[in-house]
Amino acid sequence: MSVSDFLSFCGEIFLLVITILTLIDLARVHDRARLDIALVFIALAVDVVPRLLPRMGVEPGFLTFLQPLARLAHPFLLLRLVDHFRPIRPIVAWGTGLLVVAAWGFLSFAPEEILFSFSWAVTVLFTGLTLYAAVALASAAQRGQSVIERRMKLIAGGAFIFAILLAARAVADLVTDVAPIAEEITRIGPLAMAALYYLGFTPPVWVSRAWQHEELLEFIRSSGGSPGESSRTALSRLCTTSRHAVGGRAAAVCRWEEDRQRLVLDAFGERALIGGPIAFDSLVSEHWRYRQPFVEDRAKEVSEACRRLAPGLDCESLIGVPLVTTSRVWGLLLIFVRRSPLMPDEELRLLSLFAEHSALALDNAALIEKLRGTEEVVEEEGLDA
Repeated sequence: MSVSDFLSFCGEIFLLVITILTLIDLARVHDRARLDIALVFIALAVDVVPRLLPRMGVEPGFLTFLQPLARLAHPFLLLRLVDHFRPIRPIVAWGTGLLVVAAWGFLSFAPEEILFSFSWAVTVLFTGLTLYAAVALASAAQRGQSVIERRMKLIAGGAFIFAILLAARAVADLVTDVAPIAEEITRIGPLAMAALYYLGFTPPVWVSRAWQHEELLEFIRSSGGSPGESSRTALSRLCTTSRHAVGGRAAAVCRWEEDRQRLVLDAFGERALIGGPIAFDSLVSEHWRYRQPFVEDRAKEVSEACRRLAPGLDCESLIGVPLVTTSRVWGLLLIFVRRSPLMPDEELRLLSLFAEHSALALDNAALIEKLRGTEEVVEEEGLDA
């Protein structure tokens, strides 16, 4: 086995391992985001397995027919991922879907001579669509920050390599002189694509924690230059940073009123939100009872909650993180998200770090305010004396 063949084999095995991991994750928590990720890797697995089976002495059989169909579905599945971060125009989504179906029909039913003459055109077309999806992923990454942004850019890099692999196959069919070079690219490319998809979709814990640490330090630096700032300023900054971190549509803090045992939503200038007390029987109050971070994406329940708190806002998911310290319960950070978070565990960890730091800052601000009040009382008593 040559070096290029070995690298190709490693890349294909790597992709299959990631596919298994994503399917396990989907079985553990079934939501639209995990389903879209799993579909991407299932398509890649269907493309890879027919190349692996002959090496083990097994005929791929019907998978040989499915292989090009799965390859053509890749750009459409990538666009489904983009939709979690920014809207995809209906004409683009429907147009890509129709092109996939048309290409499937062409590859399945076109006569042999026509298929031989024009299959390269289909490959070129879907290379362009994959490049568009990769650019859209890179653009969508700008709506997040830190871990989310980096992971989305890595996924976009994997999509670029997939487009290069498609282009190499098209060039090999058209220009026989460069076929050996194109063949080498198609052997080495899968390993690079698998590595980028691995770091993007399922990075090692220590890598994602290092990214989170950098983002937390930046958040602390942004709030460290104004000691003694008001609690409202600190909460407003928390809302802005958190909304940007997960690509949310809006963010607010639900203040906890201990005496009345209720949450009160503070919109912090978000025009789409309606401030005021939150009903005891609402979805948000239901989660608040457990004082745990949550991602809620049950369509009916989220729709009802958004109708009460953010009428007219297009959101299908809510993210909540308690603002709690050992000395005081401050409330709940609530973020309205357009689609189910693509990386919910990562986003909850990052937001929990922001919330923990902000809650401690609120404790410090309250203590400083109390000390100032005490100092004023002492000064007044001294003057009276």
